[in-house]
Amino acid sequence: GNNSNSMTDLGYIVKMVIYQCRELGNPVTETLAAYVAQTILNENTGQFYLEGPMQSEQEAQMLVEKTINRLQMIDSPSLNTVKLQIGYDSAYVKQEVQRQQNITNLSHESNRLIDEIVSFEPRSGNDFEGITMLYKKIFNYLLYKNKQHIIGNYSSIKLTPSISNTIEREVAAALESVLPRAGLRPFVSLTTPEKVAQLCELSNIVIGIRLFNRDIGKGGVGLESFLDIINHPARSLLTDLNDEVAEIMEQSDKYTMFFNVIAEMENPGSLEQIDYFKQELTYKRQYLIYILELKSDVQISEQNIENLQQKYQAEITELKNLIGNKSSIPKDQVYPKFDQLSQIYSQLLEEKNLSILRKELFNVLLEYKQLMTSRLPEPLVREGKHLYMEKANNQRMIEEHIAQTMDSQVVGNQIIRLMPNSTPDFMHIPLDFLGFCLVNIVEQGLLMPGKPNLGVFKYNEKYCVFADQESIEKFINDPDKYLQHVVEQCRRMPELIHLLKMQDHFPDASLAALLQGKDGMHPLFSISAPLMVDKGVETPVHFIEKNIEPNYHWNEWDLRKKALQMANIRKKVTVSVQTELSNFRIDNSTQVWLPKENATNTGINVATNTVLDKKYVVGLRDKNVQMELKSN
Repeated sequence: GNNSNSMTDLGYIVKMVIYQCRELGNPVTETLAAYVAQTILNENTGQFYLEGPMQSEQEAQMLVEKTINRLQMIDSPSLNTVKLQIGYDSAYVKQEVQRQQNITNLSHESNRLIDEIVSFEPRSGNDFEGITMLYKKIFNYLLYKNKQHIIGNYSSIKLTPSISNTIEREVAAALESVLPRAGLRPFVSLTTPEKVAQLCELSNIVIGIRLFNRDIGKGGVGLESFLDIINHPARSLLTDLNDEVAEIMEQSDKYTMFFNVIAEMENPGSLEQIDYFKQELTYKRQYLIYILELKSDVQISEQNIENLQQKYQAEITELKNLIGNKSSIPKDQVYPKFDQLSQIYSQLLEEKNLSILRKELFNVLLEYKQLMTSRLPEPLVREGKHLYMEKANNQRMIEEHIAQTMDSQVVGNQIIRLMPNSTPDFMHIPLDFLGFCLVNIVEQGLLMPGKPNLGVFKYNEKYCVFADQESIEKFINDPDKYLQHVVEQCRRMPELIHLLKMQDHFPDASLAALLQGKDGMHPLFSISAPLMVDKGVETPVHFIEKNIEPNYHWNEWDLRKKALQMANIRKKVTVSVQTELSNFRIDNSTQVWLPKENATNTGINVATNTVLDKKYVVGLRDKNVQMELKSN
């Protein structure tokens, strides 16, 4: 690429253009200047100047002049079409960036809170302090999810301190009833994915309970009421869009009829005028395309809201019947319903936010409607209509006949003509060139609606339709010529690139590239909007399990040391001390044996009578008797 301060560089050229336009009193935006500079045709090469490298500084100077001249054509519908494309797409990209940013910020915060809960591990099953901490973290997460309905949405409710306090009270009460503190023990032992799932469900149930309370008039502060969501002002958008479609269709039809019979008219106007009418028609077509895109989005959204509305009311009714005036209800019956209720509510909010954004886009389109002109004179409109009516009646007969009698067939060289009555899903064939007649685009740069009734022509994976039998024959004779020339026609009328969705042929001149600041472009353009990335933060598919067993020792000496400690500790006495700072100071009372009252009597006087033994000898006097000793 060229170095960024050389004269031939895109960034330099755009700066020059912006500067000189300001001098001329017609300031332009960077994106517009860049897009117009990129789509200026170089007559010598038949390509855009910037499709190849710049040859010389003279050439660059030439490009700057041509760009400025084009930007000065303030009332050119062709330039206005480009302005409309840039204005609308910029608004769209800007909204999308903000929306993604909002989603990312909200999910970033709630993921942070979830991480804190999941990664928190109490020291043991009876770690009262830890469980309390965990409970508090869960409460904070739920509080955030409940307030998110106010922060993350275009809510009319302001988060005042009193509302904040009420929400805190309600969330605390709901949490206490769904997951009392005692229920945290099983929670702690779950695996990470289970914890995440439980937390999401818990948050839904708590919001569901508050939604139900809101419905029966007993709480739910800070949650937008169901009716407010259903009847928000942007819901009227469909009616406005339909009115707009009808009005633009009517205007375009005048032009279509005029161009249909222009050959039969005596004085349709000068070539310049006719060219101007073509450009006006292009502007109307582009405007209508945007309106119809919006409308189809809104219709899908309306359908979703209808379905969600019915589901929501069904759930509320069932809950009311289940709960009634009972004081306790089996939770496996009501919790899933609260969960559902909350999910439906979130989807409704999402739809509501999108509707508000679409309303803003619609307002952007209405601003650009000011640029739309209709200079086709009334006499020509009337003459065109008159001539067209006669012609159309004859044509209609022929076309209906073709549509009913002809079968799909191969025509010309590898062209398949698909007819309505012999092609399944005929209505769903994706038409190229947005269903405009290819021959008219190539030959006159004119956007005329093709008629699928005459057949859809499939050639080289392109599906083309044509305005009349004459155009069809031209295409069949030389299909390649038309498919190549349509790219050249886009070079001559750059507003068609975007309108006919031909950006693939012009990667450098595509609006998306400008709006998203492509890599390798001058940093000048990277300011406009960051590259879009679809980003959803979910939990990972494969959790990295940490299987570290802290009690495992591979070293034998560690084991011996441990064994010695164990042997040693068994002889020790365990002492525990409670200090003033102990967390669970308890009143200790010890039981002791009170001393018994003992009395002893001492000093007993004992008196005993003893027998005194007397010993005497008998038979002393009688010689005949043996002497013996007696005692008594």
